[in-house]
Amino acid sequence: IREVPKNLLGYIPRGFNNNLHWQAGHVLTVTDELVYTYSGIGSQIPPDYKTYFARGTSPSDWIESPPEIEGILERLEDQLTEIGHTFSGKLAHPVADPDNFLQASVIGELFQVLIAHESMHLGMIQAMAKVLQ
Repeated sequence: IREVPKNLLGYIPRGFNNNLHWQAGHVLTVTDELVYTYSGIGSQIPPDYKTYFARGTSPSDWIESPPEIEGILERLEDQLTEIGHTFSGKLAHPVADPDNFLQASVIGELFQVLIAHESMHLGMIQAMAKVLQ
């Protein structure tokens, strides 16, 4: 994402439903929900991020300006480190709500879903970046 000119990060390429700004914010937001909220620790990002980047949102629906892309990218980098510190040695611990829609019973199962989700969005990010350059 950092290699794409900033003026193109908000552009929705033909054939796509969203832009790179949304992709970065969505990965940050869903990762926070999957690992922090479902583990019982609680969200680590501002609540308004869900308004812009949760599942089912679209940059086409944004009325106000979303959080800045630089802040999102910094949070993504920090999130990676924080997850390592927070969950090291805890993958076998139970999730906070065993009735979650993922049907995950331990924290490690949350990471299985997270890896699949991030892989899908990484592919979208790479495809969009290629189209935009």
